Amino acid sequence: MSQFNCDVPFSADFGAIIEPLSILNLDITSSLGLACSIDNFDYVDTLVGVTLGPLFFVAFLVVIFGLEVAFRKYKTKRLDAKLKDSKFYAVPEDLVQMFSNREIQVFRRTFSYFDEDTCGTADFADFDLFEAKAELSFGDYMYAIQRARAEDRQSELSDFIGATEVKANARQGEYIIFTLMLFSFIILIGTSSTIFEYFQCESFEEIQPAVSYLVRDYSLNCGSSRYRSFVAYAVAMLFVYPLG
Repeated sequence: MSQFNCDVPFSADFGAIIEPLSILNLDITSSLGLACSIDNFDYVDTLVGVTLGPLFFVAFLVVIFGLEVAFRKYKTKRLDAKLKDSKFYAVPEDLVQMFSNREIQVFRRTFSYFDEDTCGTADFADFDLFEAKAELSFGDYMYAIQRARAEDRQSELSDFIGATEVKANARQGEYIIFTLMLFSFIILIGTSSTIFEYFQCESFEEIQPAVSYLVRDYSLNCGSSRYRSFVAYAVAMLFVYPLG
């Protein structure tokens, strides 16, 4: 409400409530003084800067997220190699042929989530799948998995593996999603207002022939080729911000 200026009269009490929020109306482009430092700077430049800036920031976050995913895969690969070479994570010989290499890799990684010091023992007391045993070695853990398979408890085993993976990766990447959502919330109204104001022209009938200028920037003639060339861009940005 504090960012939309539609000349709507509010009660004194309501006005007092939203007045402290007027700080959100800060026009960063104007605050930078670009009109003084860049020749022929006008509202077209403001429109382009206000709409492209957030897109570059989002692209930056996407790149960071991609790098984080790649780094997470790299760490997982190193962890798998480390566990494979650890004597504490050796698979009992009579079970080696019962599981694929991919399954053993997943079971080792899952076990390591509970084995914080990588000493080869972990607490599974909270899981009925392992008969509520307080601690298991990796070998006993693998035997318990084999028994679960033999007893046709495959769905229960899959739920355990899936829940463990989700829990281990729950917070990875969350801060980027939070930053993106918060940023979108903050810039949505201000950016949308900038786009809408690009279509607000005032006509001066006193001049013959009549001319119209942009209300936010009277140096910009709404009939000029510069203004008309960015109308399509402004329409496209409507689908990116207020509508998208």
